Amino acid sequence: MDKDNRAKVLECYHRYLNAVIEADIDAINECIEYPLAYIGGDSVKLLDKFPIDPRDWKEKTGWATSNAFEIDVVAVTEKKAHVLMRNCRRLRDDGSLIEEASAFYAFKITDGGWKMYAFSDITFPA
Repeated sequence: MDKDNRAKVLECYHRYLNAVIEADIDAINECIEYPLAYIGGDSVKLLDKFPIDPRDWKEKTGWATSNAFEIDVVAVTEKKAHVLMRNCRRLRDDGSLIEEASAFYAFKITDGGWKMYAFSDITFPA
């Protein structure tokens, strides 16, 4: 596996994750190449904008941070990469569990560097 590209993909994923935690939609968008494919439970949607407003989501759920998750770049070439996120625990400020989640992300190289262009998640409410 190309170690340099793996590191760059991980860096992009961490920028995305930090942007979600900070509810910074502009920083989120810097990590995404639109249209973004969202693979849901019963459909695939091509999105021209991020599917949630992170500030609204934080307010609705009380989400403050996530922990205990594993991130793995399972495959990478010079043009494409697959990332898995396992065992994510989404938590409120008081540490109480909102949900657990697992996700798959596809990244591709663009003129602006590595960007996410597809994802799918599965959540398990507390």
